[in-house]
Amino acid sequence: MPSRPVVTFDLDGVICRPPFGINPGRNQHKSRDGEGTRNILWLTERWRYVGRRPMPGARQGFIEIAAHFECHVLSARAEVAREATERWFERYLGIVPALHLRPSWKETPAQYKVRMVRELGAMAHFEDDPHTAEWVAECTQAVFLVDWPRNDWLTGKNVHRIASIREALPLLEALEHPSARGEGSDRDASVE
Repeated sequence: MPSRPVVTFDLDGVICRPPFGINPGRNQHKSRDGEGTRNILWLTERWRYVGRRPMPGARQGFIEIAAHFECHVLSARAEVAREATERWFERYLGIVPALHLRPSWKETPAQYKVRMVRELGAMAHFEDDPHTAEWVAECTQAVFLVDWPRNDWLTGKNVHRIASIREALPLLEALEHPSARGEGSDRDASVE
């Protein structure tokens, strides 16, 4: 059992910028069942993340949250991308957090992240994919959805829209200490 609450983070679109700053696809009406798909992207995992920079405020936000919570990064990147991904963290964040990469294409990214959030007992998760966020919100106290046009349709009781991961720290602290915000109240905590 961890001494601090666990918080999990998606990587691409949350901590790391997507290619050319474009985050495509709305991911509505996707099935939760079925196997993942092996395609050319799975085969290029080692190289397709080269040259990407952090999202605005990601470094400072991650470091601030890591000072209070046990942070794990869950990425749908393949295990073969581990070395390059760890180098990226060292270069841009100055730390290499606990990193969980998808072991096989047979599990979809959403299936993998939901499984890991449950296994780790995460209190909260940071995500940009609306399909994944909607599903993860069913098994954790809060999902922080990094605001992209592709996910503007998603709303939910446990879904909190943020522009930068740094914005989530006050709500994370309130979730950790519910009595500080009036435990038992019907008031919905929100990110200011």
